[in-house]
Amino acid sequence: MRRFVIFCWILAGSATALTLFQIKQEVLELEHDIKSVHREILRDQEAIHVLEAEWSYLNNPARIAALAERHLNLAPIPAERIIDFAELPLPGETLPGEEGEEDGDGSAAKGPATLVAAPAAATGAIDR
Repeated sequence: MRRFVIFCWILAGSATALTLFQIKQEVLELEHDIKSVHREILRDQEAIHVLEAEWSYLNNPARIAALAERHLNLAPIPAERIIDFAELPLPGETLPGEEGEEDGDGSAAKGPATLVAAPAAATGAIDR
């Protein structure tokens, strides 16, 4: 009987040692995973800082103004083109002084503020 009790204690001790060894290995693996995740976080934070610096440079108002001046060929709007809301023509009408003007294809020219009625098919108002 005594041998059986000693054998049980040795078996229990061995099982405990094996279980502790497996837990230790899992903990080491999890610690390794945590360290790699922390390294990735630091890399991503550095990349974010670089991208923020690049974004600040690219959105510099002086740089954007210089690019717009160089590539867009923009000019100020002449005062004659600015009109009041009351001066806007009704749909289908043209601005005063534009009556009878035609484009090269024979259609009447529309002014910059002329409202044009949409075709029935585009508005969904089709007679059935």
